[in-house]
Amino acid sequence: MKIKVFLDKVANKIDWKIRIPLNANRYKRKLKCTDFTVISNNCWGGRCYDYFNLPKLSPTVGAYFYAEEYVKFCKNLKYYLGCHLEVQTADKSKYYESLKSKGEENVLIGKLDDVEIVFLHYKDEQTIVEKWNRRVGRINWERIILKFSYQNNCTEALVKEFLEIPEYKKFCLVGKKITDNENEIVYKRSNGYETIDETYNFDKYLNVIKTINDRL
Repeated sequence: MKIKVFLDKVANKIDWKIRIPLNANRYKRKLKCTDFTVISNNCWGGRCYDYFNLPKLSPTVGAYFYAEEYVKFCKNLKYYLGCHLEVQTADKSKYYESLKSKGEENVLIGKLDDVEIVFLHYKDEQTIVEKWNRRVGRINWERIILKFSYQNNCTEALVKEFLEIPEYKKFCLVGKKITDNENEIVYKRSNGYETIDETYNFDKYLNVIKTINDRL
């Protein structure tokens, strides 16, 4: 099993160093438009911009949210994106024990009022704040797509709450159906409801171009 996981990771790295860069502009030409903002609960959003070779018009690139934090964030998006971002160490997070169990006890946590964001890929406060503020300024409020998935302490209730957000186009990846909502998409690599490796297997179990175009 460990060998298979290792080989999958190697194949994924090759994929994103060779296939994706070679084909990104071809994928981009299939989009209805290219100036959209993906607000994602995890690194899927960053992968999306890389997949299409597009500038990152979203501050959530390089970060992830625990599910409750993300839904709260999306329900009052303009308010939270107008808040000053504070950065603190993981030991001050309400999710510290969970972070520690995943070996992420040294990550930095962003706070927008009462919402926490885990900055998994940035190691210093200055970089986090600069990138966040710059990308907040790039948001296209006319073409926002909210992307959620059943991860990081998600529940059926949170999925339903997310799908009821009225203001923005959206979709949620789940391992198996919870509702009849058309914005709930079954992602075939899963453990029950929970999705697995959706950022690594970016277009293997999801028609990404159709998913984006349907919401533009």
